[in-house]
Amino acid sequence: MRIKIFWAFIRQSFYNSAVYRFEFWLQIISIFLMMYSVYWLWSILYTQSPGSFDVSLEQMRTYGILGMALETIFAPSFGPQKYISNQIRSGLIDADLIKPIDFQFHMIARNFGELSFRACTLVFPALIVGFLFLELRFPSSLENGIFFIVSILLGYLVLFSLNFMLGMLAMIILNINSISWAYSAVIRFFAGQFIPLWLFPKFLSHLADLFPFKCIYYIPLSIYIGKLDRVEALHSIALQFIWVTVLFAISRIAWLKLQGKLVVQGG
Repeated sequence: MRIKIFWAFIRQSFYNSAVYRFEFWLQIISIFLMMYSVYWLWSILYTQSPGSFDVSLEQMRTYGILGMALETIFAPSFGPQKYISNQIRSGLIDADLIKPIDFQFHMIARNFGELSFRACTLVFPALIVGFLFLELRFPSSLENGIFFIVSILLGYLVLFSLNFMLGMLAMIILNINSISWAYSAVIRFFAGQFIPLWLFPKFLSHLADLFPFKCIYYIPLSIYIGKLDRVEALHSIALQFIWVTVLFAISRIAWLKLQGKLVVQGG
């Protein structure tokens, strides 16, 4: 029964996301421009200092291009916090709470539906362009490809839990717009989306190790390009699993405490 409900929400979110065609084409153009920009950025930097990056130019290009492609599904602004905040401000959160389904499960089903649409219509075409024109490379081995798939799914679950907790903050302060901007900037930086963490100064690298953000971009992308060997990849995946478990438990406890204390604006 839960599986049927899960897929029903996925289909609904898939169809809702497909409605806004103009926004869709803007996103297509945006992702291609970002991939093209990062391709030439690393190409120019390698021309200036080819021995300073600890990986080959081909690996660095692949890291950057894939990071830009994943932006369309891993951008923090696309998470459940936006939906929760809007529902709180409009007073429609009551309609979600009275549904005969767990709210957290509802949010992950809805969010996964949106992610599925973006993966099919934005990420896959972008990757095809990357392979054909921007020298994007396949994983260094079949094993790395499998590890990457597992890692990217765990990275998504880490991001979802963080976004869900930010959404719960809207139940307390109602407006999280300014916080969301700072939150997105921090995640992109410490997740290593634009600059890999191995290029960070030591104190920033150690600081990034204290947070779960690197589970979102850095670990999957490093596995994909072969920066991590087999043992390091397995350790990194284990770390992701630990963070998924910890963050889910924290968000679950927080939700159980907050759901009876909602302040609904306009409802």
